[in-house]
Amino acid sequence: MTAGRCEFLTVEQTAVVCGIGRTSAYQLARRAADHGEGDFPAVRFGKQLRVPRRKLEELIGGPITLPTDPPTTPTPATTEPTPTPEHDQPQLPLTAP
Repeated sequence: MTAGRCEFLTVEQTAVVCGIGRTSAYQLARRAADHGEGDFPAVRFGKQLRVPRRKLEELIGGPITLPTDPPTTPTPATTEPTPTPEHDQPQLPLTAP
């Protein structure tokens, strides 16, 4: 893993990224890993099928962001209270005309 990102995706994750069904994704992955057919970039690790993230990004033409990926930029924590409108404007004394 590099910087907390998984370099290999499961077939289920790949199906979601590609917008295809789980069964279709497994069929494509098996053909690619076992027979070298098609453009689907799947590999086998024993009985496990995985898809290299970099190859999939090349195939779809852009970066992949998964819900399990760490944030790319940390969100700064604010310690100052948010001002309310009544504190933003100066108070004028009320006088009768």
